[in-house]
Amino acid sequence: MEIGRRGLMRGVGATLATGATVGVSAGSASAQTPATGKAKPHRAGLGARSRVIISNDLAGDPDGLFSTVHALLSPSTEVRGIIGTFADGRAPYDPANGGDGSAQAAELGRTIVRLMGLQRTVPVFKGADSKLTDPTRPVRSPGAEAIVAEAMRTDTALPLYVTVGAALTEVASALLIEPAVADRMTVIWIGGGPYPSGSTGETNFNEDPIAAQVVFNNSSVPLWQVPSDAYGVCMVSDAELEVDVAPYGDIGPWLYAKLQTARETLWANGRGVNTGETWSLGDSPLVLLTALTSWGPSTNRPFLYQRTGSSPYDTVYAPFINSDGTYTARSEGRKIRVYKDVDTRTLFSDFFAKMRAHHARGSH
Repeated sequence: MEIGRRGLMRGVGATLATGATVGVSAGSASAQTPATGKAKPHRAGLGARSRVIISNDLAGDPDGLFSTVHALLSPSTEVRGIIGTFADGRAPYDPANGGDGSAQAAELGRTIVRLMGLQRTVPVFKGADSKLTDPTRPVRSPGAEAIVAEAMRTDTALPLYVTVGAALTEVASALLIEPAVADRMTVIWIGGGPYPSGSTGETNFNEDPIAAQVVFNNSSVPLWQVPSDAYGVCMVSDAELEVDVAPYGDIGPWLYAKLQTARETLWANGRGVNTGETWSLGDSPLVLLTALTSWGPSTNRPFLYQRTGSSPYDTVYAPFINSDGTYTARSEGRKIRVYKDVDTRTLFSDFFAKMRAHHARGSH
């Protein structure tokens, strides 16, 4: 149940009228330091509102790399771990990675946290080496076990999101390993075809159809889905990335170079794909729907912050996903969120601003 903002605003107005400071400290500013040109990191004054585990095929399409960096720059979410997952049956975008399996994805995750100076605070886990072959048997991996361990914690009240920009293998395996986690986390998935019919060609579904069927058809876990027609609007230009990402810190030029390698790989080796001046950062809504939710709580105490402002969604009964990725509508069972559109203005403006706020230009 969403609570009204009028009562909240009365309290804020009274505080402001007294001249008191609301959630701001001297160290929270992101202004440039004149002497060094270094940027002070942006910090939310009141800390994290949720926990996040990131599950992504980081050795596949480089959109997962950008989304992961953005999540790590966002102070309202506490990233509890990164799971590097496989990208089944796809040639790697970066031949230097040696493949697109979970080991390569985990290595890229470790590179990200090292370049961002977070290797001591954000663990990286290897996902499964293969997709599910049986809807009753998990594929055990450090990644699936990490989801179970985090979901079963009793020492924190922060809600847990598992954000998935890949196959649902690790989530499905976690649910099969410990069914109790279904009541202790929310899954946000970039995947599946447009509604109402679904699609036979969506990549993240096709990487592990059985895992998607476990999550949609056989579980009760809360689920927010961003299907392909919604995440497909997350387009950026190469010029934006060159100006707003590439110059900043150690991570900026690394990200930009990975994207250029992906472009060159698609052009070379007889593929002949000219990617032009744009790229789709389709995994980035995972940050929008966790770190950039509306400022007001969506429930009475204990507060949750699950209103997503200008990113509209439908609440529908979870469809039955068929083995080919098409949907069969249901009129009972649990309801899920299905996003219809993504607020790309907030999403990418925030990412570019955080790159500038966290890193001095040319510090690499």
